[in-house]
Amino acid sequence: MRKESLPVVTLLSTIVLLSCSPAPMVSVRIQKPAQMYLPDVKTIAIADFQGSNGSGSQIATLTQSMLMAAQYYDIMERDKLRLVLEEQNLGLSGIVDQATAVEVGKLLGVDALIFGEVATYKVEPDERGVEKVERKVGTGKYEVVEKKNIFTGKKYKAKEEIMKTVLVDQHYRIRRGTVAINFRAVGVETGQLLAAHSDSKSYNSGKVVEGSWETLKPEGQILSDLSRDICQRFVQLIAPYYWTEKRIIEPGKGSINVGAKYAQSGLWPEALESWKRAVVEMPKESAGFYNLGLAYEVQGDYDEAEQKYQSALGLKQKKLYMEALARVRKLKTEQKALEEQLRDREEE
Repeated sequence: MRKESLPVVTLLSTIVLLSCSPAPMVSVRIQKPAQMYLPDVKTIAIADFQGSNGSGSQIATLTQSMLMAAQYYDIMERDKLRLVLEEQNLGLSGIVDQATAVEVGKLLGVDALIFGEVATYKVEPDERGVEKVERKVGTGKYEVVEKKNIFTGKKYKAKEEIMKTVLVDQHYRIRRGTVAINFRAVGVETGQLLAAHSDSKSYNSGKVVEGSWETLKPEGQILSDLSRDICQRFVQLIAPYYWTEKRIIEPGKGSINVGAKYAQSGLWPEALESWKRAVVEMPKESAGFYNLGLAYEVQGDYDEAEQKYQSALGLKQKKLYMEALARVRKLKTEQKALEEQLRDREEE
């Protein structure tokens, strides 16, 4: 199993500029701890879920691929699971209760077994409707109007058709879909339910006008997208995961601006040095302290980040600084939990 390394915050290459503000915004990738810590679980098998139209197999496969991508647990190959279930005269979706899960889990030699039910997996028939909308149409009558040449500024006379507003029928369709899944993880050694998670998500296309440039999302893609989101939330419940968030860089002058340019290029060590100079050169500029705190946060030094955010807040009572201070304190707590979870795996 490949181990993840700290610091847990790394910069993504994507830089996003705020359309309504001169302050640049950068995306950062943060490793978050599992929301539910399972210290005694190292190896997991995932059985097909109960579900109609092959949905149970799809959800099990999707959950397995996501857990493998997390690289936190050792995941049992489904072929091996299939062989064991066949020997027990069970299908891949034959695990329906904790007792069966424990029995199969012991035969497989895993610590936990994940199974469940796909309660809802459907796209409803499209809703069709007609509504009246206003349209401009010609009357066949003309009038002389005065216009201006946009290049020369000269005015001239031109004949223009008189338009009128009429109500016409506009046909539309609405497509809806829903996926609901119940997940269960059972500890093989104790037979106890380690995690239970029920989740659902729906899709609504809104009114899509027939004949317009907008098209309806295919049914298969709707079900796939909804399933992916639900399975991802379950994986985040039991395994550390990466999360992308955005951070604002404060604009300023001199070294503050130089540091901002470095940060936008992903050169955070250089940005940090520039902002160190900025707080010395401009000790009353809160932006310098805030940006320096951001640089420390991005590099995973949350203690220094907290101090610099406090300094910025001492100079100016700004909501951005308050949010940053609260955020880094939460990150410190999460980092301790994450380090414990990763250390547990390194000691295997």
